[in-house]
Amino acid sequence: MAQGGFRFHDLRHSYVTRLITVGVPLNDVARVTGHEQISTTLDRYTHAFEAGANRVRESFADFPLTIEQSEGEEGQQGSA
Repeated sequence: MAQGGFRFHDLRHSYVTRLITVGVPLNDVARVTGHEQISTTLDRYTHAFEAGANRVRESFADFPLTIEQSEGEEGQQGSA
């Protein structure tokens, strides 16, 4: 083990986690790390996606996914 308990693998893990966190496509991350399967990358670094998933949800927070109905328009769905 390296001095202070820091190993080369820890640096690699931090690097890959950072790549995923900033949005580098998974196929590129897998290629850089030497993983033949993207699933290998996903299995080892899925914790990095939680922040990404939150960013995706937040990006749609103000997006009108549904149309608000005015008074009197209830029941008139599909007449746009």
